[in-house]
Amino acid sequence: MRTLPAGEVLRLWDECRDASPQTRALALAAAADDDTVCAVPPAERPIGRITAQLLRLRNALAGPLMTAAVGCPGCCGTVEFQATTEALLALEDKIVDSPPPLLHGGYEVAWRCLSYGDLRAVAELPESDAADDPDSGALLLLQRCLLSLRHEERTRASSAADLPGAVREALTGAMSSADPLADLLVDLRCPDCEHAFTADLDVAAFVWAELESRGRQLLLDVDVLARSYGWSESEVLALSEPRRASYLRIVTGELP
Repeated sequence: MRTLPAGEVLRLWDECRDASPQTRALALAAAADDDTVCAVPPAERPIGRITAQLLRLRNALAGPLMTAAVGCPGCCGTVEFQATTEALLALEDKIVDSPPPLLHGGYEVAWRCLSYGDLRAVAELPESDAADDPDSGALLLLQRCLLSLRHEERTRASSAADLPGAVREALTGAMSSADPLADLLVDLRCPDCEHAFTADLDVAAFVWAELESRGRQLLLDVDVLARSYGWSESEVLALSEPRRASYLRIVTGELP
């Protein structure tokens, strides 16, 4: 995993601060992607492959430990939890890039794993459509992942909506098993009210928070060193991190 140069950190911060979560995750993963031989665009890869790339980037930026806090739905208190990049990356080997067809209820369903391109398509649905049909997003995700459908009695289902509920449920389960990093959930229990609940672990949000923090600190570094030495932003950013820190210690009097 290559580390992000200072200039790259600021570029990503500028370009992604107003982007959608899906576009932001893809941009962050692409910036850290050192796989130059993969012919599949990032937006079309299984979500877990992008999540693994983001986990490696988070580890390079801030180390393996991720700490978060969520609100308890039972008492509105705060519940903290931790996860490590190593433990989550262990799940990457379980991703099935080309899953076998699902055989269930007389149906043979060829399918692929969900991608960030699919998530982006659902996020771009008109709000009116989502309000009229709360299940439209889930059906669209399934539909986009269907490669072919066949029934043993030769009756044809043309879309995910035509599939029986049991088949759709089995397909959803197969998709979760094939990509365990696609939707990371953490089982929690509130220490105050003992309410048990499940929380999402948004790896892209962890990476973005760290990049935002680094971006703000870099701007402060540039301001201090530019005022002290008359250097341009590009000259300050070209310094290695240890060298830049040493100059800052001189300016602040920590280094004689």
